[in-house]
Amino acid sequence: MQKENREKPEPFTATESNARWTREEADLKFDSNSIPEGFFIGRDVAEGRSEERKIHNSTEKRTKPEMGNTFSPVPEVENLELADIIDARAIKSLMDDFNKLIHITFALVDLKGNILVSSGWQDICTRFHRVHPETCKHCIESDTKLSAGVLPGQFKLYRCRNNMWDIATPIMVGGHHIGNIFSGQFFFEDEYVDYGFFRSQARKYGFNEEEYMAALEKVPRLSRESVEAGMTFLTKLAHMISQLSYSNTRLAHSLVERDSFVNALRESERRYRNIIETASEGILIIDSEVRISYANKKMTDMLGCPLEEVTGRKMCDFVSEESKDIVKLNQKRRRQGINDSYELKLVCKDGSSLWALVNAKSLFDKDGKFMGSISLLTDITKRKEAEEALANIEVARKKEIHHRIKNNLQVISSLLDLQAEKFNNREDIKDLEVLSAFRESQDRVKSMALIHEELYRGGGLDTLNFSSYIEELVENLFRTYRLGNDNLRLNVTLEENIFFDMDTAVPLGIIVNELVSNSLKHAFTGNEGEIRIRFCREEKNDKTQESLFSLTISDNGKGIPDNIELENPGTLGLKLVGILVDQLDGNLELGRGQGTEFRISFRVLEKS
Repeated sequence: MQKENREKPEPFTATESNARWTREEADLKFDSNSIPEGFFIGRDVAEGRSEERKIHNSTEKRTKPEMGNTFSPVPEVENLELADIIDARAIKSLMDDFNKLIHITFALVDLKGNILVSSGWQDICTRFHRVHPETCKHCIESDTKLSAGVLPGQFKLYRCRNNMWDIATPIMVGGHHIGNIFSGQFFFEDEYVDYGFFRSQARKYGFNEEEYMAALEKVPRLSRESVEAGMTFLTKLAHMISQLSYSNTRLAHSLVERDSFVNALRESERRYRNIIETASEGILIIDSEVRISYANKKMTDMLGCPLEEVTGRKMCDFVSEESKDIVKLNQKRRRQGINDSYELKLVCKDGSSLWALVNAKSLFDKDGKFMGSISLLTDITKRKEAEEALANIEVARKKEIHHRIKNNLQVISSLLDLQAEKFNNREDIKDLEVLSAFRESQDRVKSMALIHEELYRGGGLDTLNFSSYIEELVENLFRTYRLGNDNLRLNVTLEENIFFDMDTAVPLGIIVNELVSNSLKHAFTGNEGEIRIRFCREEKNDKTQESLFSLTISDNGKGIPDNIELENPGTLGLKLVGILVDQLDGNLELGRGQGTEFRISFRVLEKS
């Protein structure tokens, strides 16, 4: 591809349809053979445009009866020039501040290529391109020809003839195009800069190559987000200038009175700034020390404090205790340039709580120094109150479910007890075995009912304190089986504050029930004996939150018969224990020494 064609890339223009707003960004890169490759990015900006359109429509409704359509051709402004309608000093002050914030060059240029206001221009342009007659022609061509054909409310991104990016958006008054807001003289931070082209240009036009390349190094490399934010602002500024200029032209019927126009412009700018003060959301600007430097009226109304009691104070003065860590965390994120949204609980002057959804953006100066953040706060107190009410309803519902399950299991236990009474006075062996089976089933049902009772009484509805549950379960078994024999002792060692869900607690509860009741019924031939229960966490993986637990149940009784093996226990109780240990993916060990010892180890993913 020829060099001159590379200097004249096709422009990309933001477009509008009746249905959506989009913004397109274009870029041009060169491969190893200096062949250009173009691409564009399109972003849906309908949401931001809808807010802008509301402001525009609101203004248009107020002015339409007197002034009609801003962009409709009006004869009396046909010969109007840009220099007639702007206060160059006021605009320059505004744009100098804008340049400090976003580092984008700015200029107001009329249709003849005259630069009326400029800010942040690069040395490569002011010392070289606009000094040499040939390169200056390139600049004027960019100002007048390459920037042409942009519709109101849109902007064009294009490479100038001197091979840097420029952007233009039109200023329209009464349907007449009277000038452009220009920005540019930058490269994208992710694009390739053809240093060879600029060296060749320096030699071609007789520039001091060293000074020229040094000026090239000063040209800013901007992110696409910064360029998009800057052009959104400049497009709105062009639209505002267009509206204000048109309104004042119609009101004054003449532009001979420059002072009249300037005063109207300043008044309209004041109204534009008032948008912030009349916003329906609270706005806060916080400095790098987390002190409030600005609050709009909505924000002070939300807090119930006058402005003088808000500005200058630490943000944490208005934050609840449980939210102060959130403020500290988000301040760290702002320093890192991370913009996000989060919920915050504030405290009003009268002590009431205010929940807010915070949308925060970091602020940096031109040197990249963190200056603070600006935040938009939306009152979501009513939403949080509704969520809390729903959560309370859910808690009550779960408690009621556990309560009913516990009652139903107790009914089953009572029915088993009544049924067992039929066999109480019979001497038949089979009937005694049936009676024992009834009682064992009753104990199992009680162990499950006790879990639901613990869940119903406790604060948690999905997990229960397993150590407390074991204590109560074992005490119930001792009351049932000891039958007044105070010489049977219980030695319990339990790790505190271990919480399990029902999938773990139910099988473990039945295991404890089976092994403890088995010891109470069969381990002791005399009147004395001891049952020991030890439950503890053996190890914990902090990364996976998985822990290894051990549960040991032993006695000093006569010992389990030698013919009973864990692989083939022959009794329902031990079979049930083996099945439940397998259900927990655990391991069961049997010790035969002075009495009997069962040791169960298993892993659990603990819930916080």
